[in-house]
Amino acid sequence: MATNIAVLKDSIVKEVPAGSTAVLNCNSNDYSHNFMFWLVNKTKVIGPDNDFDERKYKYEVLSGKLRINNVSPSESGQYVCLSKHLDGSKISAGEVEMIVKGSSFTAIDAVKLVAIVVSIIVLIGCAVIYYRLRKQWRKYDGRTVVPVDDVEEEDGDEIYNRTTKAITPVPGPSRNVSSEHLLYGIDNQGLDTDFNSVFENIQIKTPSPSLI
Repeated sequence: MATNIAVLKDSIVKEVPAGSTAVLNCNSNDYSHNFMFWLVNKTKVIGPDNDFDERKYKYEVLSGKLRINNVSPSESGQYVCLSKHLDGSKISAGEVEMIVKGSSFTAIDAVKLVAIVVSIIVLIGCAVIYYRLRKQWRKYDGRTVVPVDDVEEEDGDEIYNRTTKAITPVPGPSRNVSSEHLLYGIDNQGLDTDFNSVFENIQIKTPSPSLI
């Protein structure tokens, strides 16, 4: 009766830099064994008929070689490759202790950081432009436009801008006849006429109606 007890065939330690692609060989697979699956930290199974992140993990069916993209320090741990003997009598295991060194800051993280910095710079620039435009608007506000609330209209007087200067009338020669001339006559004596004498002469020269 065959027993399916895994036998540890090999155990190695592999160090990989953070952000790189780690390649783990299945040391339990050989000409007398067929690859079955990978067991990660005794919790995650990577292999046929199992759900896993195919963009993160890729394996070769024949060799059992495992590729892990963009590894991070949190993915350090024990990776066990299980392979079954051709006659089904036993299962062999190849253990790989993966150690991820360095920071998990990757090129993608760098691009994201640059995008964030550029966005902040653009926002600051927009804020500065807005502040300057608003300052200029306040500087010229009220000089060319008169608000409705500031217009004063009293007793039908003409509406005018507060900034308009009042025009002071300048005295000049009057073209009206002086009232003093009307009361006392004209200063030119050649134009003075004795209207009483003229009226008496007219009566003398006019014939009497009885003579006609």
